[in-house]
Amino acid sequence: MAPALPLALLLALLVPGLLVAIPGCDYPAHLWCSSWEIAVACQAESRCANLSRPAAAPVELSLFYESLCPACRWFLVQQLFTAWLLLPSEALTITLVPYGNAEERNVSGKWQFQCQHGPEECLGNMIETCLMHEAKNFSTYFPVIFCLESGSSVTKNLEA
Repeated sequence: MAPALPLALLLALLVPGLLVAIPGCDYPAHLWCSSWEIAVACQAESRCANLSRPAAAPVELSLFYESLCPACRWFLVQQLFTAWLLLPSEALTITLVPYGNAEERNVSGKWQFQCQHGPEECLGNMIETCLMHEAKNFSTYFPVIFCLESGSSVTKNLEA
């Protein structure tokens, strides 16, 4: 059985010019369901069941984290990486910033960083930042960062 057309749409197909013009709709009724843009312009979205809606914009998430922070590591390993694996790539855009609660200061023209969990965390942050810079592709570097963050220490996991 063919899908039922609303009476107004059926009449518009049979008797051109019968329907009142809809502001912004410059298309005859038989074209209203030919594209999502036309359906929206002609206020016919609910009548066009055969059209798929355009995809929603991805959720954008930026994680400012510390490479040795237990809570940051837990979230990255147990929550974020799992969500990234399970969701379609169009659904989630992630930006990782391995800096977190660090402080920087310029001493005689040279930058010095102090990290909340000590010098090893600053080194871990730098390693992960370099990895992101060199790999460039999120799908390439995120699994490596996951590996580094999964073990006992980011810097000790680097060799493995």
